[in-house]
Amino acid sequence: MDIHTTPAIWGAMRARRSRDAASTDGFARMLATCLELGTPWIDHADIYDDGAVEALHGAAARTLPSSDRSRLRVISKCGVRFASPGQPGVRLHHYRADAAWLQQQAEASLERLGVERINLYLLHRPDYLMQAEETARALEGLISSGKIAACGVSNFSCHQVETLTAAGNLTLAANQIELSPFHTTPLDNGQLDHVRRLGMAALAWSPLGGQRLFNADDAVSVRVRTCLKAMQARLPDSPGIDALALAWLRRLGAIPILGTGSRDRLIRQVQEMRAIEMDVQDWYEILEAGRGVRVP
Repeated sequence: MDIHTTPAIWGAMRARRSRDAASTDGFARMLATCLELGTPWIDHADIYDDGAVEALHGAAARTLPSSDRSRLRVISKCGVRFASPGQPGVRLHHYRADAAWLQQQAEASLERLGVERINLYLLHRPDYLMQAEETARALEGLISSGKIAACGVSNFSCHQVETLTAAGNLTLAANQIELSPFHTTPLDNGQLDHVRRLGMAALAWSPLGGQRLFNADDAVSVRVRTCLKAMQARLPDSPGIDALALAWLRRLGAIPILGTGSRDRLIRQVQEMRAIEMDVQDWYEILEAGRGVRVP
């Protein structure tokens, strides 16, 4: 399945601390649910619980029928390092995009996930010491060797994307960026227009503002929540305010990464989001709530 055609991606970062996906059986049920929903893309990173989330995915996927395993699509990310038991010798937060590290981490993720190929491999953060030609060659090599099907970036600016792609024959499939009614900067800094121009997928992390939508009492959160609740009340099917926030993203063409560990919530969010045809004025009303000012 082409990533552009999926309505959402399940983000597994917190799976081991979740209600429904912490066990092998539970994770397997979440994978099966993703397939049933038509959202087969699963988002990982080598640093999520020091690789334990990828290992949980691998163990869970092995319990599924081979026909289901073949339909799953895996995203993983690499390049972030921080002090933790699983990263000996690391004393501070930093980034790596050198060839040796990319090769090592791709192979480690493949082993943990129990797959022969990662469908989409992302540089997790821009490495300010990145040698673009070396990094581009390393990613091209991973593709030519069959270890990854496609590559992309996460949290890269337009200029950083251009620097990397200009260094070789590299085609980037996606940029995973923070985007939500709480964080609308990519609408104006060129990131969203840039991915559209290059035919990349815009993957939206923290699409609900890291739970600010439900719990936070800062002015922005209160405005957005109030706006969405009023919208919910006037719509015939009364979709959840989270589904409305996700539909706002889909109106932009962005693909939200859903971090819920609740199977029921995942089902509801995807189904309600897909059923919403957001009116242009509703979209701008949510934007206004997030920014606190009207558009000019």
